[in-house]
Amino acid sequence: METLTTPAAELARADRDRMFALYETYYEAIDRGLFERDLSEKDAVVLTRLGREIVGFSTYLVRQQAIGGETVHYLFSGDTVLHASLWGNPVLLKGFFRAAGAAKAKVDGRLFWFPIIKGHRTFRILPDFFRKFVPAIEGQGAPCLLAIRDAIASARYGDYFDPSTGLIDFGPSQGHLREQWADARQTAAHNPLAAFFVRANPDHSRGVELACLTEFETGNLKRYGATSFAEGLGDGR
Repeated sequence: METLTTPAAELARADRDRMFALYETYYEAIDRGLFERDLSEKDAVVLTRLGREIVGFSTYLVRQQAIGGETVHYLFSGDTVLHASLWGNPVLLKGFFRAAGAAKAKVDGRLFWFPIIKGHRTFRILPDFFRKFVPAIEGQGAPCLLAIRDAIASARYGDYFDPSTGLIDFGPSQGHLREQWADARQTAAHNPLAAFFVRANPDHSRGVELACLTEFETGNLKRYGATSFAEGLGDGR
């Protein structure tokens, strides 16, 4: 099993088919046209392969956002899925952090991670691997991070984004976990991080997204995220 980053424009048709088949296994209220439009916007895809099969992927782009007198870069994660047999396996996440390190090496200045999240497993990456992030689990969090998150989310989503809640609500779902995989409320009964996510995004089950932000910076990363990110920094230089 290996994980590599591939430019989105260079994906073979067979790989796009495999990616959509995997995505469709876990998500509903999606269609191939929406999937392709989302993919066409992205710069690259982190792909985990087992032989010829794709068992996980995460798409992303890097863009700029003007905030006051400063321009920052952010990495925005798009469609992400990992085969259920690999939940808890770090293979895709390590590849993602390495890709983020390579992206950081190519920008001048700070690089933030701006994920919009509708599943508790993705949300738990933030407290597990980052020291500072918003929404903060304890206290008010860093006002500067909230301001950056709100500027990016407002620019990308306009009135769909509510800065008072941090939620992005498109109305009709543009993709949510199928019922057999949607276990946030059950997990919340015994996991405080999942419980926080459910409180922060009570309508996640119909595809409402929670806008989050953290900074890709060596001192802000924990565990193997810091190691993989450092490897990516070396790759990109």
